[in-house]
Amino acid sequence: MEKYDVKVRYIFEGTYTVVAEDREEAESMVAEDCGLVLGGNIHTTRDDDEVTDWKFGCHPDLQVLSVRQRGGKSPMSVFGDRIEELRKDIIEAIRQLLHDHAMNAIRFPEEDYDPVWVIWFGKNGDPYECRVTGLRVTDSSLTVLAEEKESGDEVECYSPFELGASNIDWLSGMYEAVWQQLEESKKVEPQTEEQ
Repeated sequence: MEKYDVKVRYIFEGTYTVVAEDREEAESMVAEDCGLVLGGNIHTTRDDDEVTDWKFGCHPDLQVLSVRQRGGKSPMSVFGDRIEELRKDIIEAIRQLLHDHAMNAIRFPEEDYDPVWVIWFGKNGDPYECRVTGLRVTDSSLTVLAEEKESGDEVECYSPFELGASNIDWLSGMYEAVWQQLEESKKVEPQTEEQ
């Protein structure tokens, strides 16, 4: 029998309800004045009229970060599961943003000065650089609508099978694009597409 060091992370997820002027102030209030101490309770140093409520589960999620045999040279990291969980979280955040606006699809304006770019692979396996023009979500999938840079043809990438709909950096950019269009502009009509 050998001894192993297993590095883990415990994650408590919950929501604080705060009264703030804007999103940045709300985030700052929670980051600076709310917390949890191991062996203690969820707490805040803010007044009751500023932080009105919170809801957290009492059992954390567990992530195994690495496993290393004692005296071994380098830990075996467990990245695959963490990356897949992050991918699912980003797609769910996109789905939730659209749902909050009674939408299951969104189109990005052509004049977008900072578009998200993805790589799409054609039927022959050749890669094509594409600008993301929209997204469509269902309960179980994300479809990335994109325009091929050279031909202008519209293509679709389907999660979780195609790189254009699974790369976490690109998904993060798509989330930011959706958030900016829905939360900052406030000029978006609800859009639903037939499934």
